[in-house]
Amino acid sequence: MSSQGKKELSLSLMIYLYLMLPVLIFILGWLRWYWALPLGLLAAYACIRALAASIEEHCLALHAPAEWKTVLAAVILIVLWVYLSGVGGYCYQNWDHRVRNAIFRALVQWDWPVVSSDGSRALIYYIGFWLPPACIGKIFGLEAGYAAQFLWAVLGILLVYYLICVYRQKVDLLPVVFLIFFSGLDYAGTWLVGKEGADLSLAYHLEWWATDFQFTSWTAQLFWVFNQAVPAWVATMLVLVQKNNKNVLWILALMMLSSTLPFVGLIPFAVCFYIRGIKEDRKRWKEAFTFQNITGVAAIGGVSFLYLIGNISGGMVGRAVTEVSAPEPAAGLLRYLLFYFLEFGVYLFFVWQDRKKDPRLWLLICILLLCPLIQVGSGADFCMRVSIPSLLVLMLFCMEAFERLREERAAGKGKYRFAIYCAVLLLGAITSFNEIHRSIRETFQRVTAGESVRYREVRVEEDLLQGGNFSGETDGNFFYQYLAKPFFRMK
Repeated sequence: MSSQGKKELSLSLMIYLYLMLPVLIFILGWLRWYWALPLGLLAAYACIRALAASIEEHCLALHAPAEWKTVLAAVILIVLWVYLSGVGGYCYQNWDHRVRNAIFRALVQWDWPVVSSDGSRALIYYIGFWLPPACIGKIFGLEAGYAAQFLWAVLGILLVYYLICVYRQKVDLLPVVFLIFFSGLDYAGTWLVGKEGADLSLAYHLEWWATDFQFTSWTAQLFWVFNQAVPAWVATMLVLVQKNNKNVLWILALMMLSSTLPFVGLIPFAVCFYIRGIKEDRKRWKEAFTFQNITGVAAIGGVSFLYLIGNISGGMVGRAVTEVSAPEPAAGLLRYLLFYFLEFGVYLFFVWQDRKKDPRLWLLICILLLCPLIQVGSGADFCMRVSIPSLLVLMLFCMEAFERLREERAAGKGKYRFAIYCAVLLLGAITSFNEIHRSIRETFQRVTAGESVRYREVRVEEDLLQGGNFSGETDGNFFYQYLAKPFFRMK
């Protein structure tokens, strides 16, 4: 095997294991042995089949030359980005970490499956991201687990960077710059509606300017909901670089345990990919019925579904109810239209020329239009997280538009259009700048004052396992009655 082939094999193995390892740990750690053994072996073999299919089609081959200086700069920027995010607890942590730290502590210090002291309630959440670091924590201690959590996030984003380079067949720093700074025009929305945050020195979290819904920037996703975001980015890019449908359902199944809501948002793209393949060749309808796809849907997807369906908030589905209701329909419509225009509509103007015939553009428009209208649970999580795959596709299209407009400007045409586009991108980047600014400022102030940069955790027993977003009852729960390892039940 050539050196290029060995590199492709090792990187393909790393990418598939990144998605597969949490699922395998969950199977072995949560299920009774007579379920865990056959399902674990089945999943491992399916992963080998998926990896072989990927290598055979050269789905993850990168043929573009890569300068070591560019790769080194990308690695440094990604490590610094994760460091500032608070993942691992080395810099200031945002409010959401109070629960995420508690979940991680429970996974490290409690027996699996994690259940309340009386056995009546259990942790039911998308925990996949934390499972590999939690294993390190169980062996070497909680702080080692936090260090592993930091490294796991860095590895995931490095794999996303590699997959974007494969998608573009080009190695440069543009993907890193877009990942860190690409965002909707939240600052413009904040200023227009008169919300607090227009003063950039305050470093506000700008993305709630629309009050009831948001599309979250990549930096905010990393700084607030890294456990859902990073696996979703990896899985979305892995689907986008596939050359056939042999592994698509398998990839979707693997992301359920880590990124449940983004999984929902990626399904339409998988369907679109499948339909496009059939249009090219009707015989390709058989591609979806591979061993790994069937195993993914029936075994991995089935177990993940039975586990996650016990979460209380999962059954609360309906039309989004706004906190600020406008009595006049026209006023309510204005709020939605302003949100749509500032969050993604303005970017459509620049990508339209290149992608107006691409079904993925029309698909992402439909998804982004519908997301704010649906609510799951008590918050806006559906809108914020289901939109992640669509926003990632939009970002890729925006990168292409940036390169095209830059080339046109170099050729002496469209210089004003390029300047306007750069101004729009910079206006959107204020969102990420505020997140980074707040992290640096709060870290400096807290360290100077001798305070911890980690957010104070909620209590595992009293708060986490009693919270509807993170747990569910074990009584009457099929997963905990028939699949999960036996645990103590107080009579």
